[in-house]
Amino acid sequence: MTVEISVVTPTRDRAPVLARCLDTLIRQSLDPARYEILIVDDGSTDDTPAVVEAARRAAACEVRMFRLGQHAGIPAARNRAIQEARGDLIVFVDSDELAPASFLAAHRDCHRRGPNVIGRGPVIITHALDRPFEARGGILDLSTAYFDTDNASVRRSDLLRAGLFDESFSPYGWEGLDLGFRLRALGLRRVFRRDAALYHYRPEVSAETLSDLLAKEEERAWTARHFFAKHRTVEARFAISLTPMHYCLNALQRGFGALHAGNIVAWVARTRRWGLSGLGRVMLAGVLRERYFARLLDGETASGTHGRQRHHPDA
Repeated sequence: MTVEISVVTPTRDRAPVLARCLDTLIRQSLDPARYEILIVDDGSTDDTPAVVEAARRAAACEVRMFRLGQHAGIPAARNRAIQEARGDLIVFVDSDELAPASFLAAHRDCHRRGPNVIGRGPVIITHALDRPFEARGGILDLSTAYFDTDNASVRRSDLLRAGLFDESFSPYGWEGLDLGFRLRALGLRRVFRRDAALYHYRPEVSAETLSDLLAKEEERAWTARHFFAKHRTVEARFAISLTPMHYCLNALQRGFGALHAGNIVAWVARTRRWGLSGLGRVMLAGVLRERYFARLLDGETASGTHGRQRHHPDA
């Protein structure tokens, strides 16, 4: 039987979370002969190889792993998997995302409507690895972005025609939107399926996790500058929030400075106790976005020394 779908999962130093990700992927309702899982290890130093081997032994579908010679970033990892893929349809699932049993079948149905399609579905926050699909978190991403690697599917042939991911967006950030511009130029249309939901695992915020999140915002700001240098359009400016309107909205979101990195962990904990977790997420997003804006507005620094000394987050 021919493999129809190749699931692309880049990873780096996320062995425990990757184990749950793979456990959900090998338990899909789709005939296991119809899909394969491709994991690209972008320089992990933990038990990632053992986790993948355990999944390979337990899976009825094919599970393959590729290791990059050195840490090269998420775009390079995804490109390697696409080049190795046997399926005609590529489905993107990051290593901290968990797929319900009907996930791949829903994406396959997106593409049965005809050619030239990008499949998208909602991404839902979960703080639980053991019972992720019972999460009461809100929708994380109902993005209007044309293409986003959080929960997306596209034909391998279309990705090759578009030129794959630009690996200069390293280690991550905006590479999906950049590729989406090229996919749109090819005439692909987006199909959104609510039943193609994917659950994004995020641990509860703490002092340690906040530090990592802030570092990632600095990375995202660096690649945003690169994205805007490549696409000097009003659409790109709005995409990276490089407008006075976005700055003003962020100031409001942070209570005009009342919320900041020094007190946001405590505030999020309070909102959880009050049963207002959604409010806590809005507050946290405001503080993270403030760090993003601070680095985005560094301008020349962001394209020079800061870019060469940047932190490398996980895939």
